Amino acid sequence: QWGAFGNEPEDAYEIGVARPAPGPPEDPLVTMGVGPEQFGIVHAIGVSNDGLVYVADRGNRRIQVFTVEGRYVKQGFVNRSGPASSTVARVAFSRDPDQRYLYANDFGNGRVWILDRQTLDTIGEFGSPGAEPGQLTNLHHIDVDSRGNVFGAEVGRNRRVQKFRVAGN
Repeated sequence: QWGAFGNEPEDAYEIGVARPAPGPPEDPLVTMGVGPEQFGIVHAIGVSNDGLVYVADRGNRRIQVFTVEGRYVKQGFVNRSGPASSTVARVAFSRDPDQRYLYANDFGNGRVWILDRQTLDTIGEFGSPGAEPGQLTNLHHIDVDSRGNVFGAEVGRNRRVQKFRVAGN
């Protein structure tokens, strides 16, 4: 087991005891620097074809990458300046052999971000907040099919699945 940056995880969590959220976007731990030394809300993980573990840390707006042994490799942030502080709820990989792209759903801000998997730099996005087709609210899960289509599942008000065709896939 490991925590953020490969640190020993904090086991201070107790069932029924609320933990404080990382704070509003003005909180410097959320919008600047390397981020907190512990995970905020680990909401999902994905393992790439080359054996790296991608951890979606929703509460800290980041993706951290590790080896399967738990050695910290790198991190990238997703929509760090967005109005909602809960961003990365899930990661999904493009279906090309090298998995060049990483998709990250932005739970609180109604978008899917496209990242270069090697650098974790944001290279594109799609979606916008709302209830119309193509808009997203509380995007909880994403996945990519063999043709490169991105599917998104929304919870809360919209309660639906949408299919997106991403140019270049």
